[in-house]
Amino acid sequence: MSDLEKLANDLPVSPGVYMWKDSEGKILYIGKSKELRKRVQSYLRLNGLDRRRWEMMQHAEDLETILTNTDREALLLEATLIQKHRPRYNIALKDDRRHAWIKVNLDSEVPTFSVTREVEKDGATYYGPYGSTKRVERFLDTLRKYIPIAMCTGPESVRRECMDYHLGRCVGPCKERVQLDEYRSLVEQMCLYLEGQEEKLIDLLDDKMNQAAKNLEYEKAAEIRDRIHDIQILMRRQRVVEVNGISRDALGIARTEQASLVEMLVVRGGRLIGHDSFYFEIDLETPDTEILTSFIEQFYFTLPQLPEEILLPLDIPDREQYSEWLGENSEEPVRIRVPEEGKEAELIEMANRNAYRDLRKILILGESEEEIVHDGVKELKMALGLRHAPMHIEGFDIANIQGTDPTGSCVVFKNGEPENSRYRMFRIRVKDTPDDYAMMHEVVYRRYRGVLERGNRLPDLILIDGGKGQLNVALRALEELGIDYVPLVSIAKREEILFTKENLDGIALEFDSEGLHLVQQVRDEAHRFAQRYHHKLREKRFTGSILEEAPGIGPKRRAALLYALGSYDAVRKATLAELVAIDGMTEKSAKSLRAWIDTNDPL
Repeated sequence: MSDLEKLANDLPVSPGVYMWKDSEGKILYIGKSKELRKRVQSYLRLNGLDRRRWEMMQHAEDLETILTNTDREALLLEATLIQKHRPRYNIALKDDRRHAWIKVNLDSEVPTFSVTREVEKDGATYYGPYGSTKRVERFLDTLRKYIPIAMCTGPESVRRECMDYHLGRCVGPCKERVQLDEYRSLVEQMCLYLEGQEEKLIDLLDDKMNQAAKNLEYEKAAEIRDRIHDIQILMRRQRVVEVNGISRDALGIARTEQASLVEMLVVRGGRLIGHDSFYFEIDLETPDTEILTSFIEQFYFTLPQLPEEILLPLDIPDREQYSEWLGENSEEPVRIRVPEEGKEAELIEMANRNAYRDLRKILILGESEEEIVHDGVKELKMALGLRHAPMHIEGFDIANIQGTDPTGSCVVFKNGEPENSRYRMFRIRVKDTPDDYAMMHEVVYRRYRGVLERGNRLPDLILIDGGKGQLNVALRALEELGIDYVPLVSIAKREEILFTKENLDGIALEFDSEGLHLVQQVRDEAHRFAQRYHHKLREKRFTGSILEEAPGIGPKRRAALLYALGSYDAVRKATLAELVAIDGMTEKSAKSLRAWIDTNDPL
């Protein structure tokens, strides 16, 4: 028994955090579990691990554990340790301090607002997150023209009014230019605006305007009236995404082969007030569910204030448990759920689109050649249990009508999109047994014999149009070439069932799944391309233009052959003597034509 097995077997069945370390004591991976012993023991059964954890265990030499009283404590400790140590094999937020917050401490005698990247449990109120400090500072500069609150630190120690006061963006509470209760009213107005509570804000200002008018303070009443008008215009500029006033975050996700980005849309009071994105460096072996779970653990459990709802693009394990734990940090319950329809589902779709655009921006500015992974590619990887994402798919089909002009096609898809320039067509050479099985064997064999001879890259997935029979002959062709390790799948036309050598009973994907849509697109494109070439050959045969593909036969000799014999079929059946007798033909050209017909003619 190894030392690691001894350590694992000695662990209690209780919650805690575990840390795998290498020979130098460097932390490789940090995890948590409700039952430490079972979880740690599972790492020692290497056959059940994904590629990332399997690779990590090749370097693991030591194990450290920390016991906790509850599962929630284990989760919080894990998130803290991951942020502190950033182990190589953990999913950790990269540059997780890019988002900005607006902070105000309402318990201060003179509350002031500030922009910060640090969120602490200090009793202050935080609004956000916003995409960057510059963005939120510009936003506040505009807003303070209408709600002139202070943004200085330590107003009680300020010696003179700052420039903001002279620009009308602050009423000067530091030098008592305004009564404290009136200034606190401005602070309340700013908080209502940032919370998206338009109705409460307008009602508050209406009351103040009416009170000023009642007190015959008409100039002040007019000033408040103008402020109401300006704030309503500002509020209208923010996009209304729902009718109710629930505070919620909507998450979207985009992927490349080596990175992931989680997009968060911040909705307050029914209005989209901001957004932020969070970047992870991770391989495609890691499922979206694990990335979203890690994001929730590392982001939301560190916040002093939480939204009422967190909307997810897909479900995650222990979702209700996370919702309950987050509620312990908040005055109100925090619901985590996956919307299925309506405005909430549209929010998720918007978040996914923004995630795609933000990740594209990162790739472009970073001059990366990576591509955002097509949803169908991701689904196929999971559904077929592939080790690598099928970024490069090649699809095959045969076109054969009544045994004449049989053709085969190979289409190429890169990241879910067709690469027309890499399509290949094949004129079937099988003559003795012109059946679909023999033809499929020939096309697959010829395709990958050529790929190997040229030293080109093999595909991540080969797709065959047909059922188990076509699958078996294609697999035999790959075995003859020594490349039967390349993943191979066939699709039956009627039931749309996928077959692999490991799943001969078939794999049924949801009819609305992106994975099935991609398979159908490859299959249909291969069929279209094979049919196109097939019709082209038939047309050549009927017009006789196919003769010009034979060596030594140009337009004049082709015309002479067809004039003398009447059709291409008659040319195929002509003897050597009959060919030599035709005007313009020589014995050499006749022998060459006869040899081409016998060896290369597709009929």
